[in-house]
Amino acid sequence: MKSSEIALYLNAKMFGEDINLVKVSTLTNIQENSLIFSKEKVDNCFFKDKKNVCLIVPDFDGEIYNNTVIICENPRLAIAKAIKKFFVKNRLPGICSTSKIHPTAKIGRDVYIGEFCVIGEYVEISDYTCIMNNVVINDNVKIGKNCLIKSGTVIGEKGFGFEIAEDGTPLEFPHIGSVTIEDNVEIGALNTVVSGAIENTIIHSYVKTDDHVHIAHNCEIGEKTIITACSEISGSVLIGKRCWLGPNCSIMNKIKIGDYSLIGLGAVVVKDVTPNCVMVGNPAKFLKNRF
Repeated sequence: MKSSEIALYLNAKMFGEDINLVKVSTLTNIQENSLIFSKEKVDNCFFKDKKNVCLIVPDFDGEIYNNTVIICENPRLAIAKAIKKFFVKNRLPGICSTSKIHPTAKIGRDVYIGEFCVIGEYVEISDYTCIMNNVVINDNVKIGKNCLIKSGTVIGEKGFGFEIAEDGTPLEFPHIGSVTIEDNVEIGALNTVVSGAIENTIIHSYVKTDDHVHIAHNCEIGEKTIITACSEISGSVLIGKRCWLGPNCSIMNKIKIGDYSLIGLGAVVVKDVTPNCVMVGNPAKFLKNRF
């Protein structure tokens, strides 16, 4: 594509040549006819020994030579949008023959289901959603539009819940709820999203989870929250919107985390968190306001 196409898509100003672009490269390995970005302003002589390179940058006032500059306030966000639009090959819809789908399941339009998946009774998967390989989706789970479920993930299996009998024997507390996942959610590889005990576990729109995340029964995850690798969220936790959970953090059961909060790397949350807090440590303590 032309660099002008990218500038038009980003609604950004372009300076220099309208060059052909065939790949994306990095600042440490710049290649001809490639799209690159820098989060910070580069040296005025940046383009002196370069040709046919399109740079997305917040500002530039040097010589461009035979190159292109696209000015964007947030270059990393801009290149993410450009890569998604112009350089990612969309997976064709379809259901692989090795997957087992119950006859009562409802599969929407242009859905992709990969190899060796198991889809249970009365599952609903809405339009444009992509289910990668070896995914298990248990009975009654509902998944919204334009979601991505990565390989090896299990959604809607029974959670971990036991009551102790008089003689000390652990007795199962049955989980008869399921899981509801709204639109534009991404669930990472090797995640477990557990069914609710009675009511559903709920993942709201635009939530993104990294690989190796565990979300226990009856949790509710607010919209646009990001949960990074190896986070553990215990049962009946309520997480607000636009929160960020750092790698390896642990949230004790029945905790409430307010909107816009950030839970730090390896933090162990044992008390409710008010909105807009940065919490760090074990046990997690307030560090500062996030915004």
